[in-house]
Amino acid sequence: MKRKLAALLALVLAVSLLAGCSQSSLSWLRSKFQTKDETAAAGSSAAASSSAAAASAAASSAPAGTAIVTETAQAVTSFGLAYQADYGLHPYNCASLNNRVILSFLYEPLFAVDSTFTAVPVLATGYEVSADGLTTTVHVRSGVKFHDGSDMTAEDAAYSLNISRNSDYYGTRLSRVTSIVAQDDTTLVLTTDTAYESLPLLLDIPIIKNGTVYDANPPGTGPYKLESSQLVRWDKWWQSAAPLTDFSTIALVSADTTSDIRDNFEYGKVNLVVTDPNSAAYVGFHNDYELWMENSTVLQYIGYNLEDGVFTNYGLRAAVTYAVDRSSIVANDLGGFGTAAVLPCSPQTSYYDAKLAADYGFSLTNFYAQLNSAGVKDEDGDGVLDLYFDSLGYSIPVSGTMIVCSTSQSNVAAAQDIVDALNAQGFRLTLEPLEYDAYHAALKAGNFDLYYGEVRLSANFDLSPFFRSGGSLDYGSLADDTLEGLCERALANNGNNYDLYKRICQRGYLTPVLIKSMAVYTTRSAVANPVHYLDWFLPASLGQADEAK
Repeated sequence: MKRKLAALLALVLAVSLLAGCSQSSLSWLRSKFQTKDETAAAGSSAAASSSAAAASAAASSAPAGTAIVTETAQAVTSFGLAYQADYGLHPYNCASLNNRVILSFLYEPLFAVDSTFTAVPVLATGYEVSADGLTTTVHVRSGVKFHDGSDMTAEDAAYSLNISRNSDYYGTRLSRVTSIVAQDDTTLVLTTDTAYESLPLLLDIPIIKNGTVYDANPPGTGPYKLESSQLVRWDKWWQSAAPLTDFSTIALVSADTTSDIRDNFEYGKVNLVVTDPNSAAYVGFHNDYELWMENSTVLQYIGYNLEDGVFTNYGLRAAVTYAVDRSSIVANDLGGFGTAAVLPCSPQTSYYDAKLAADYGFSLTNFYAQLNSAGVKDEDGDGVLDLYFDSLGYSIPVSGTMIVCSTSQSNVAAAQDIVDALNAQGFRLTLEPLEYDAYHAALKAGNFDLYYGEVRLSANFDLSPFFRSGGSLDYGSLADDTLEGLCERALANNGNNYDLYKRICQRGYLTPVLIKSMAVYTTRSAVANPVHYLDWFLPASLGQADEAK
């Protein structure tokens, strides 16, 4: 999805952490992006990021997708990317979002994940899964060379994937994989501890040359190679199609601060910036740009304490989904950079069941009906709903505290909207924003009744970390053998998520709210369409070998 905004409109560029929570001020976003466009695990991942400021009256009145031309776009004769030297360019440890854009020109994965969350072969030509689902055989492309001139083989792929498992960026990605070995130069075999139908969705990991992990810049196979402070077009690149942007060189422009990024983007030295538009620091400037929506797997959701308090009752939890106006939250709190999600996956996946989502979407009629079926009512006429507990022999008010990470103002705003909506219907909830460390300490200790969470899921939207005992997202005694079994069934048959999602909604184990979107700003006419793939900036047409090379 794309919005074009034209010359001399105010742009705000933010550089922040793409993490479980990040700081932001959203008054400008609300005034600009009032739309309902459909477009990381909690933890720190330093990343350069940017966001948009209030546009002019002419821009805000124009329909989405319309270019407002105030001057003739100039031809782009050179191309540059922002580079934060302190973060380096190592593909497995680099945490800068700006620098990871550069990695898309230096490296390639076995597979990329497209906008429908389907694995597309890149350095692989295909794969097969054994009858028991425990072995995935990947066919590795031949005729591909690293930038040092050596041939890329399955041994390099095995090395890369194994090394990535211990890295900062990809550490838990392959937790269900028990072995990765090269059978021969073009055959890679992966085994898993559970049946896994679509393992290639996790294999969008950069491939480097065997034995080079300790190099500052390991050799890759991408269309450009690194030479000093620039990227130089690699004349032995194996693909016949042109790269995303085709210049003989790409400048790496030092941009350590938000002011650096602002100045370099404004003057055309930097031509592509990836952003979380609900991020922390931002600075304003004027320039001509194109804005694109980029998919992500970042889920925002409501979690509950299933061990203590009134929300141990699943009938009460199940009512909450009907009171959440997700589209309003996306429009008002995230400025349109997200997609309302009733189910815990992107609505752009093939297995997002629209009918099931409609059954559990925003509806006060269904909210009241669910409360009635759970026996929730205002027993003493004080305006606060009550719930009778047999184990106690008396009723208790539907009250409690929702915690949220305070360093993300958009998350705080979303959580406040949810608390206000529930309180308007008879709940008595208090929102407690907590600093990052205190927030995660409270989650781990179970010191909450509800929490507003954000997590970057894998591309197959595996929910096992929530429901596996000791899982990284097992907060509030959420682990559940039945749900863990349904998660494994979904892995064995990718897309077989109906029963899993229905049980989550019926019993209110989680209440999904939205899937976030990233924003990509480009200099006008510099790139045709940069957002074909998740986390990678690759040409739309992949896997077409140039036999002459």
